[in-house]
Amino acid sequence: MLQQLGADENAVRYPPLPTWFFVLQAAAVAGLLLAQLLAPSDAHKATLGVAVASVVLGSRYWLNRDGVSWVSVKLTDMAPFLATVLGTFVLCRVVAETTGAQWVWILGAAVAGAVVLRTGHRYRREFGDDV
Repeated sequence: MLQQLGADENAVRYPPLPTWFFVLQAAAVAGLLLAQLLAPSDAHKATLGVAVASVVLGSRYWLNRDGVSWVSVKLTDMAPFLATVLGTFVLCRVVAETTGAQWVWILGAAVAGAVVLRTGHRYRREFGDDV
């Protein structure tokens, strides 16, 4: 019975998600880093726009989808992913500010996007694909 309850919890917390969800989220994360190449006022606007679109997409298809109202997310499950993506951003910021090498944002965008795609691939392999 406890095993079934755990499986039910995972089915709600980790629904099957389509490939396009992770592709769009990877593009959004990469876009957040690439936005730093813009002029500061434009970078702020682009960052805000991309972040809002990403949150809306995530809430619609993962956190607050049909039949489920606001899934509780385990921070321990997301910590490595968040640390990697945020760490990439911070590292790019430090390198860009200390050396002036703005090209690092392009490299960081590729790394962060790849992290999202890899996470999506592993997620879909473990929890299924919603076509």
